[in-house]
Amino acid sequence: MAEFDVKRVSTLEWAGIGAGILAFIVSFFPWVSIEFGGGLAELSGFDTSVSGSAWDAGFLAWFSVLLLVGTAVVVLLPHFGTEVPQRSLIWMAVSGVAFLFILLRVLTFDSFLDPGWGLFVGMALALASAVAGFLAFRAAPNTTPQAGTAYGA
Repeated sequence: MAEFDVKRVSTLEWAGIGAGILAFIVSFFPWVSIEFGGGLAELSGFDTSVSGSAWDAGFLAWFSVLLLVGTAVVVLLPHFGTEVPQRSLIWMAVSGVAFLFILLRVLTFDSFLDPGWGLFVGMALALASAVAGFLAFRAAPNTTPQAGTAYGA
């Protein structure tokens, strides 16, 4: 097993790793809230809203968090000696799917549900990871053969 060297991790890789770690942490903060109507609840001084984490906000929310954590693991694997073919493509695609899932979660809220601030932070983290994956994909060497050439030639 290879030794982990912090100095060998690029800035883009830190973005992908950090997004996964922060998404996991933020998943325990409010991603959804329910506002109750006025009346006696407001007059009595009781809290008229309830919030829930990503784990309470439905499949699209919690699965997006798992996708971002998985992406962080994929980004980290080469630093522990495990090569991942097409790593930057996987990173970009999975983070992009996480972003789309969170966006769909925002768009599919019922009329009595409001998105919480954690959901928007999660969306920003997914977007940041997808952009970092895209930039890593662009910077990766092209390994596809050109027309008229053969492998090993």
